[in-house]
Amino acid sequence: MKKILLGIPGLDEMLEGGVPSNHNILVAGGPGAGKTTFGMQYLYRGVKDFGEKGLFITLEQKPEKIINDLETSYGWDLKKEIKNKNLFIQSVDRFNFQNLLDICQSAVVNLGIKRIVLDTVTILRLFFKDDFEFRKGLFNLLDFLSSLDATVVLTSERDYSLREDARFGLEEFISDGVILLYNLPRRNERVGALEILKMRGTNHSRSIYPLQMTSNGLEVVPEEML
Repeated sequence: MKKILLGIPGLDEMLEGGVPSNHNILVAGGPGAGKTTFGMQYLYRGVKDFGEKGLFITLEQKPEKIINDLETSYGWDLKKEIKNKNLFIQSVDRFNFQNLLDICQSAVVNLGIKRIVLDTVTILRLFFKDDFEFRKGLFNLLDFLSSLDATVVLTSERDYSLREDARFGLEEFISDGVILLYNLPRRNERVGALEILKMRGTNHSRSIYPLQMTSNGLEVVPEEML
């Protein structure tokens, strides 16, 4: 099975060489855990290191704010890759589900997109009138994304301040893979950490490791288990 490198140091090693191609990977965590950074780093390294075009779909923040915040924090030249049509950032009206599907399909078919990030699945609930309709829509979305020739990262808001407090929803059960980002309390500070909850189609580490936000982006430290 072909694998896709996520471009996050330490994490690809935990996955024994990356995630299976065309999988849907859920990245879940609380505020400030690094979900948006994770998604954009996956796309940016895909462009720079592997020559794969990427699409970032935001349901929450304005594209300009995401670009400015990440360029300032990590020095990534996102504007250059956008200008060169290697990277695309698209906002979607939060009440237009069909538009979301159309954007994904058009990006893969017409633009040659190989990597997609959807930030954040939590906002998708606003597209539907009740939980039943949301569940149907989420099933349809993941089924649709699986039919595309692209590997997709979806982010989700979850309060994982403590590992034992983790609670899982439908997204975790129906995604091909789940990566959890934590902000764990340690003495007088919080420490970032990462855990691979599941990943279909590949062996992976089942330990929890420190997750650092460096000047170049996220980095897992597999030599130091928490």
